[in-house]
This record gives sequence, C-alpha cells and structure tokens, in this order.
Amino acid sequence: MNKSFDFLPSAKKREATRILPWVLAIMVYLSILSATGSLLIHDGIDDWANSLKGHITVQVTGEDRDLIRQHALEIEEILKSTPGVLSVRILSDDEISILLEPWLGAGNITSDLPIPTMLDLEIAPDAYINLDALISQLSLVTENVDLDDHAEWLSHFFSLTAAIEYTAIGILVLILIASVSIVMFATKSGLAEHKKTIEIMHLMGAQDKLIAQAYQKRFMMYGLKGGLYGLFVAILTIYGLFYLIQDLAAGLVEIPTLPYMKLMVLLFFPVLFGLLTMYTARATVMRELARMI
Repeated sequence: MNKSFDFLPSAKKREATRILPWVLAIMVYLSILSATGSLLIHDGIDDWANSLKGHITVQVTGEDRDLIRQHALEIEEILKSTPGVLSVRILSDDEISILLEPWLGAGNITSDLPIPTMLDLEIAPDAYINLDALISQLSLVTENVDLDDHAEWLSHFFSLTAAIEYTAIGILVLILIASVSIVMFATKSGLAEHKKTIEIMHLMGAQDKLIAQAYQKRFMMYGLKGGLYGLFVAILTIYGLFYLIQDLAAGLVEIPTLPYMKLMVLLFFPVLFGLLTMYTARATVMRELARMI
C-alpha cells in the first residue's frame, strides 16, 4: 500500500476541522494587520525624517514685529554666506500660521500674538556645520534667536518607531506560534478519532508517510482557505481605515500613501499559512505515529 489516498472523512462531518479554516482566517487577518501597520509606520516615518534631514530651523522671537523682521533679514545674510548652507528661506506669515493651526486652532492666530519669524536652512549632504559656533555668531545680531537641527527630536521619534515595529514583529511571531499550536491540537484530535482505522492500515502495510500525506494535504487546504478569507477581510479593513484616516486628518497632517508594491507581499500570507499548517500537520502525525508503534 504505497499509493496516495485520502481516508479522512469530509471536513463538514467534524466540528473541530470545520471551524479550523475560520480560526486560521482570524490568525491571517491579525497577521496582515500587524505587518501592514509596521510597514506603513516604517515608510511614513522614513519619508518624514528624510524631509527633515539636511534642514535646520532658525527662530527669531521678540515683541516688536518690525525689529524681528529686521533681525531675520540680517541673520539671513549671515546664513547665506555660511559654508555648507545651500539655501535660506524666511517663512511667510501664512506658512507659520499653517504650522500653528493644529495647536491653536484655525482662526485663532491674530496679529497681536507674539508669533516668531522662522527661517528654513537647507544643508549640503556632506557638509558639517558647527551649530554652537553658528548660534554664537547669530547671537551677535540678537539674543532672541534659537536654532534647531531636529536631531534630538528625530532620535526620540526613531526610538518610538523601532519600539512599535519590534512590537508588531513580536505580535506576528506570537500569532504564528498560536497557529502552530492550534494545528497541532487539531491534528492530534484527528489522529485520536481515527486511531482504529490507522491501526488497521498499519496491519495492511501502510507506511507512516502515506498516512501523513492525507493529513498534510487536508490541513494545507485548511490553511489556504483560511488564509484567503483572512486576506480578503484584511484588505477591506486596510482600505476602509485608510479612507477614514484621510477624511479625519485632511488638512491636519500629511497622510503617507499606501506602498502598493511593498503591500504585495501580503498576498503570500495565505501561501505561508498553507505551508505552515501542512508541515505542522505532517510533523505532528509522524511524531504521534512513531509513538503508536
């Protein structure tokens, strides 16, 4: 007896295996959401950080708007002559108002508010600028000047991003471990139910590999079926959430676009879970049959 055959009954006749594809669908759904969240955060933070890299913000404060403007023009001339500075631009009042609106609210920025004047510097990629020396030079124009290279803020932000990504990876690993455990339990349940049949097949000359083939084929279909269900619902959830976020955050923050090419890897999750359930079922059957001998 060495030909492949399927001695297992229909999955509809067994409660344990009938719900297994739906359990795996939930696991695939959670895995895809975890992977997508990590991917979007990684891409969004990279784009945001790259837009800030190579830029320095200079802020001039004070009570006299005309004097602030005069100091800003003098600082602009100094910065333009500084080696390594590619360009210097004084932000308009409208641009500064847009930056302040998320915190102060639209329409709350009036002319009597002590709004600072801000300058945006673009630095050459290979340039090194001594910020302490630069701020000392700018302080000769006015003491009410501040310089921010965003390094400290970005370092904290990258640390937070790394923590979120590692958490997402940890969740994904836990989901895979839980999926393997569920498949092992279902496989052992099936073996226990067909113990008498398997003993008779052994007496007829059936090898363990032949019995394992029937289980691995059945459980691979469970994994693929559940994976496709989970993938479909996950895609609907991702696009639904992204649509809602775009509406809620319109005009407040810049929403990163979906990285469609990178998200294509999510299509392999059903295959991954199909292979995972197949090999888990095979390993479990071979181990349990070895104990029965």
